[in-house]
Amino acid sequence: MQEPFIVRVFQVDGRDVDCKFFQPQDSGDNYICRYIIDFPDEPKVSQGYGVDAVQALLLTMKKVHVDLLFARNKMERRVEWFEQENLGLPLDEVAREWSPNNSY
Repeated sequence: MQEPFIVRVFQVDGRDVDCKFFQPQDSGDNYICRYIIDFPDEPKVSQGYGVDAVQALLLTMKKVHVDLLFARNKMERRVEWFEQENLGLPLDEVAREWSPNNSY
């Protein structure tokens, strides 16, 4: 398996959880950027897509942000980054109500 090229550590229910982003790959029609959120009970493995590597990474970061906010708001988990609710990731406007104080 490919090594992640960037990792961000979040705290979920008081435990460190790695979020691993993998280098975007050209699939011919678009770029795919895989990620893994190492939740303690079951890792979340998925990917985002874009027309180039930059868009794939940016949209994947937004998708990770939504996954983490879903864990916080729908699964009632405490999700933080440096002991703050702001997770320091870009956020799509569709999910803005889940994190109204997000500064990214």
